[in-house]
Amino acid sequence: MNELKLYHYWRSSSSWRVRLALAHKKLSAEFIHVSLLNGEAESPSHRARNPLGYVPVLEVTHENKTHLLFESLSILEWLEETYPTPSHLPKDSFTRARARSLSEIINSEIQPLHNLSVLNEVSGEAEAKKHWAQHWIAQGLNAYELSLKNFSGLYSIGDELTNADFCLVPQCYAAERFEVDLKQYPKLYQIYLNLQKTGVYALTHPDRFKPADFSGP
Repeated sequence: MNELKLYHYWRSSSSWRVRLALAHKKLSAEFIHVSLLNGEAESPSHRARNPLGYVPVLEVTHENKTHLLFESLSILEWLEETYPTPSHLPKDSFTRARARSLSEIINSEIQPLHNLSVLNEVSGEAEAKKHWAQHWIAQGLNAYELSLKNFSGLYSIGDELTNADFCLVPQCYAAERFEVDLKQYPKLYQIYLNLQKTGVYALTHPDRFKPADFSGP
């Protein structure tokens, strides 16, 4: 049996993806909060877990040996390989590739461009940073919307939860924070509403993990 610890930040999109996968597979884990705002994520102790100083990191203790897994989609792949039931990847190879492609639209083309470390490098005041984030979010979500044709059902791929949905949920949450109107993507928006009705959404929502002493925006 594996002992799981997830080093995460309450409002991190990448962290939420892994929380969703853990909840979907009904896996127990110890959640350890790592702040992205006070330097804790860049500390030597956390960089020993992930040299980039990012979250999430999944610590797995197996047969008295500790393994540190980082990068959210790699963690999702490991969870699927190690705990295949219930699955979060379709059985058909082409549909499985489609689910991975949707995940990468968010993981590679949207979320990194409004990551806190990137926004800190964008010149200008807060409004300029918001405009930057809105531009890349809108461009990526438009591509996601178009990619749903002939594949979506209740969720991004048919009527079963997949890794694409685990990426979509936190991305929509972030889009709303940056005041992007999700209703301009009708299929995507309906899927987001459907996902909010799932048990895993409520169990993993950032508000459940918000530190008691958090006072930021």
